[in-house]
Amino acid sequence: MTLLDRARRPFAVGCLAWFTITCTPPGAAPNRASNEGSRSDAVGRAATSLGSSPAPVASLDPVSAPPSSASASVESALPPLDPSGKHVVHSRHGVVSSVEVNATRAGISVLEAGGNAVDAAVAVGYALAVTHPSAGNIGGGGFLLFKAKGQETVAIDFREVAPRSLTQAGFDAMIRAGAHDARASGVPGSVKGLNLALARFGRLPRAKVMAPAIALAKLGHALGERQAQVLKWSWSVLEHDPASRQLFGAAKGPLARGATLVQPALATVLERIAKEGDSGFYTGPTAASLVGYMQKHGGWISAQDLLDYQPVLRRPLTVRYHDFDLDVMSPTSAGGVALVQILAMLERTHAEQWSPDSAEGLHLFIEISKRAHAERRFHVADPESLTDYDDAARRARWADPNTWLRPFPISMTEVTPAEKLDPLYAAAKAELDHTTHFSVVDGEGNAVSCTMTLSGGFGAKYTIGELGVVMNNSVAAFGTVGENTPAPGRRMTSSMAPTIASYQGQLALVLGTPGGDTIPSTLAQVLRQLIDGHMNLEQSVDAPRVHHGFVPDLLRSESLRPLRRATRLQLEKLGHVFAEPNLAIGDVNAVMVLGEDAYGYADPREGGVALGVSTP
Repeated sequence: MTLLDRARRPFAVGCLAWFTITCTPPGAAPNRASNEGSRSDAVGRAATSLGSSPAPVASLDPVSAPPSSASASVESALPPLDPSGKHVVHSRHGVVSSVEVNATRAGISVLEAGGNAVDAAVAVGYALAVTHPSAGNIGGGGFLLFKAKGQETVAIDFREVAPRSLTQAGFDAMIRAGAHDARASGVPGSVKGLNLALARFGRLPRAKVMAPAIALAKLGHALGERQAQVLKWSWSVLEHDPASRQLFGAAKGPLARGATLVQPALATVLERIAKEGDSGFYTGPTAASLVGYMQKHGGWISAQDLLDYQPVLRRPLTVRYHDFDLDVMSPTSAGGVALVQILAMLERTHAEQWSPDSAEGLHLFIEISKRAHAERRFHVADPESLTDYDDAARRARWADPNTWLRPFPISMTEVTPAEKLDPLYAAAKAELDHTTHFSVVDGEGNAVSCTMTLSGGFGAKYTIGELGVVMNNSVAAFGTVGENTPAPGRRMTSSMAPTIASYQGQLALVLGTPGGDTIPSTLAQVLRQLIDGHMNLEQSVDAPRVHHGFVPDLLRSESLRPLRRATRLQLEKLGHVFAEPNLAIGDVNAVMVLGEDAYGYADPREGGVALGVSTP
């Protein structure tokens, strides 16, 4: 049976969080390229403002654009990437990078015990359910990419599924209520997804892989700074749920940084899963408590919904960006679709001729992103509703840069209003999100890129007290227009887009990020900084980011990492309208691989940690 045949068949398991496994360097990572001196002549000459740019054409029409110049000959199989950076970690024996230190350590401990990248990733995923409860979960879902050394990448879709009793009227009522109750929860997929990955591709027993998560829940752990901050932001809603208030609250409000969070009920559930596998969650006492909560509080998840849930093996989307071949999560990942389209359009329009952080380079990127996000919002749906022929046609459409560039050529002198790109613009709604990503590379060259989500921060803002499980509000991720509309048993699309890049057939990059609709934009910008801008790994992740998600027709930026004032003024002159800035956009956990060396870096935006295995 081929991988494509298997990709159409459902399997019983799911994935949960987004983490990256990295290694601790014996010293500073080597600087393989000078950031200032390694740019191509075209990029080096690119101006940082439109006023002094090298005569850009008024309309950039990629349909008739000349072919790109031949790539410089490559002297070795090592990708032209710079792994250096003050906080980059290095190892030849395995690297893990995630948003939370205890979860990263869980992955490292499993690698040190002889596990491979999948074993470590599953350990991180379960640990994040304990230590990063706003997004890590066993009450939500996610996507996982696994690439064994020298093999094709396999994608596992363990996104949540709408309950069979979902109705349009019920959906509308749930949205009006703010998606903060049991009606907002889809059937969780994380447990079956993680277990599927472990059963098919791991090598250690489930109990050993889950032991760190169980210990963290049973014995407690100190709440991290980022976790305490997100808890504080969500407290105004969480405090109205008795179980959440008891679990996450203190005498005068939410638990603060450094407070010990002990979760005995969650430890019991994890022990059941470790002992019984899927049955420890989807049947028996855990399932009975979950369904009982739903019946009591108006939720729609039934015992049959839990029994019927299956994760699915899928074929990733692929795109070539310069000399790099990228495997990206396929639908139900709409974010993967947007990322593939962004990169294809950047390649066709020869974006490398402008520096990624120049006004010209940013204008082109923003206009391309706007078009790709229109596709993401309206033209991606659960692939189970498609025939093989339709699926192939969609993939061809997404890989073709002219899908959007032919009918809507990009002008380098003015913006294209979003409302002109799609008639559904006026009806579009913003989505809720809170996700987490982790990346893992082991000493054998295997890699995992995994993103997990509860949809909103702390999901639907309630905890099933008997289980200690925070539940998702993924049903709210359905749209009111386009193809991603609610239906019983349907998977809702997601912007999560775990990604693995290869160079000349060898693993080169493992990366991903949380951030809802900003995910494709974030990943594309990091790739541009690495590949087009020749920045090192740390600089590429730390660089300022922007985002245009098509709706609303506003450009988002970061307050902690603002654009240069001159660049912002040039973008405003072109017609870009800035929204109030986000504190930050995205939280990338990345691993770079150069031959036998792995380099990990955790985005400082959410205080993540990258570590490496120091000995085999």
